[in-house]
Amino acid sequence: MTGSGPPSHDGRMTRPSHAMPGVSDRAGGEVPGDPDTLIAEVLDRSAHRSRTGRSPRIQTVHGSRNQLWDTITRLRAQTRREILSLDDTRYLVAQQVPESIQLRGPATLRSALRRGVAVRQVTSRAGLLADRQLRAIVHRAGGQARVVARVPAKLSILDRRVALIPVNTTVLADGFQILRDPEAVATLVALHQSLWRTGAPPEEPAELPPHLAVILAALADGEPDDMTSRRLGLSPRTYSRRIAELTTFFGVHTRFQIALEAARRGWL
Repeated sequence: MTGSGPPSHDGRMTRPSHAMPGVSDRAGGEVPGDPDTLIAEVLDRSAHRSRTGRSPRIQTVHGSRNQLWDTITRLRAQTRREILSLDDTRYLVAQQVPESIQLRGPATLRSALRRGVAVRQVTSRAGLLADRQLRAIVHRAGGQARVVARVPAKLSILDRRVALIPVNTTVLADGFQILRDPEAVATLVALHQSLWRTGAPPEEPAELPPHLAVILAALADGEPDDMTSRRLGLSPRTYSRRIAELTTFFGVHTRFQIALEAARRGWL
């Protein structure tokens, strides 16, 4: 694994931008309110401060997925008080992260909880649906969670001193950056707090079978069926059959009606 300066930050997500109220940085000033651009701006500003010797250098970590998670596990094991994160399980599925790697994240969080570390995760409604099998959102194990309309990017903050940001904005297992710049970390904490305040406690549809919850979450992304079925490891016929199961479950006839009914129940 290697450490270097930050790469370019042009791997933005393509989902629509939703402006949110400004958040305050550590100095009390207003931070621009678009979460889709805020993290990239934080990285750029921290890199500038680093070049002028005013903050620690950003470290970019590469390697195999197991090597990367070995590093994350060590960092989280050093946490003593609090882990703040933005998480959406759909990203792991979309990036085709193997199950053995997917399981490492929640394992480190459950270990932190056993040590008395507070874990506060912000996730999305569709992400919570996709998480019913993996259980990467650890509120069921003693952590705390809030649910928002969508999560702008993956983020993990340790003891409000260190922040881990994926290079591709979505999963740590494909490379990440380590920030120890106090000003940058404080701004990311403020972002987390702002999303936390606007979120709601998780309310899970206990009666929706997990295999259909994954399909409902995938439908919310709006990508073509062939791409989704490949991503989920399903044949086109199986994927179509599960959509038909969803229409039966909701008592409707079309995908649009599925979305309306799921939204009415607060699941999307």
